[in-house]
Amino acid sequence: MSIFDNPISSRFDENDALIYFEDVKVPWERVFVFRDADMCRAQFHDTPGHSYQNYQSQIRLSVKIRFLAGLAHRLTEAIGTTNIPSVREQLGYLAAQTSMVNAMLAGMEAEGSMRGEWYVPNKHFMYSAQVLTQDLYPRVVNTLRDLSGGALIMLPSSIHDFADPHIKKIIDVTQRAAKMGPEEKVKFLKAAWDAIGSEFGSRHTQYEMFYAGARFVTSGHSYRTFDWQGATGMIDGLMDTYQLADELGRKVN
Repeated sequence: MSIFDNPISSRFDENDALIYFEDVKVPWERVFVFRDADMCRAQFHDTPGHSYQNYQSQIRLSVKIRFLAGLAHRLTEAIGTTNIPSVREQLGYLAAQTSMVNAMLAGMEAEGSMRGEWYVPNKHFMYSAQVLTQDLYPRVVNTLRDLSGGALIMLPSSIHDFADPHIKKIIDVTQRAAKMGPEEKVKFLKAAWDAIGSEFGSRHTQYEMFYAGARFVTSGHSYRTFDWQGATGMIDGLMDTYQLADELGRKVN
C-alpha cells in the first residue's frame, strides 16, 4: 500500500477480530465470572474500571477532533476558501466544538474524586461526554466533507499517475493552490480523504458512534449517574415559595 496515497490507513489501521472457540478447555483457576450476569456488570460499574476505560477514550477523542479541526483549516487553504465569511463561520463553529471536547475532558478531571488511593474522573461528566460526542464526531466529519467540496473527488488515482509525463503535466496544471504546489496539494488531499472518506475513515466514524454502545446505552449511563434529586429539588424549592390560597386570601382581604 502506498503511503503517499494512504498516509494514515497504511500506518495506523487496526483490525478487530472475533475469536470463536468451538471446543476448548479453560481451567477453573482462569475463570473470573461464570453464569453470573450481575457479577459481570459489577466488575465494570461497581469499580472504577468503566470510568478509567472510557476516560482514556475521551482523551483519544480529544486528539482526533483537534486533528480534524486542523485538517479542516488546511482544506480551506488548499482550495482557497479560508477568507469566505460562511467558511470562517464553519471553521469557528468547528473550533468551538473542538474546545468543548477539551473542556469536558478538563471538567471530568477537575470534578473527580478519590476512591481509596486512586483518583477517579467524574463519572457523570464522562458519560455526558460520550453521549454528546457520539453525535459530534459524524457532524465534524460532515463539516469537512462540506468544506472540501469536490476537491477530494478530483484527485489523481494513485502515485502511478505522477510517473506518466502526460498525466503529470495535467496534474501540474489542475492541482495548483495559492499556498501549495501541485504535488503538495495532492499529498494533502490524499491524507484528508484517508481521514474522512476512505474505508479507514468511514470505519472510524462508525467506531466513534458506537464503540461505547448504542445511543440508548450511553444515555442510560448518563441518566443513571445524573443528580436528579438535586435538579428536581430546585423545582420543589420553587414550588414551595408560593401557594394559590395565599394569593386568593390577599385578594379577598
